[in-house]
Amino acid sequence: MKKRLWISSLSLLALLLAVSACAPKKTVAPSAENKPAVQNPQPAEEETVPVESAMEQAKIQPETSARGMNFVEATNMDLPDVYFEFDKYNLTEETKGVLAKSVAVLKNNPKLIIQVQGNCDERGTVEYNLALGQKRATAVRNYLVIAGIDSARVFTISYGKEKPLDPGHDETAWAKNRRAHFVVAAN
Repeated sequence: MKKRLWISSLSLLALLLAVSACAPKKTVAPSAENKPAVQNPQPAEEETVPVESAMEQAKIQPETSARGMNFVEATNMDLPDVYFEFDKYNLTEETKGVLAKSVAVLKNNPKLIIQVQGNCDERGTVEYNLALGQKRATAVRNYLVIAGIDSARVFTISYGKEKPLDPGHDETAWAKNRRAHFVVAAN
């Protein structure tokens, strides 16, 4: 009798573990280290709207595939790189100023098709940096589209930490590698 009760208990426990493993997981945003409790729930000015929400608000069309297109360095275009803070993908006022130059170039060249390449520094896993690089590229794409550039002209890709601009292993090199880089479609 005790053996049957023991087996039944283990079976019930195994069933509960299996059911809980199949339950949908809630994603929790990482909390900032050493950040004091906020009395005022107002968001900071530099916080960004999630990418999906920004796309819905601006009616930005999802990106179509750039498969089959070849992209090359834009040597004769003024499309400067956009740099990001460590572990961030939000656009600051400074980066928006840099992007305003790119918007002007793209508006003056309406047939120009570009790819925004998201890049990260070497810290972090390959998977994490690929995701962060994509968020950076998407943030830049969304800014360009909201500024009036046709979404069909702007593609994104993430290289994570695979294409560093500076191969160094210090903060100066890492700051150069946290960027969104522009390339143009070859005709």
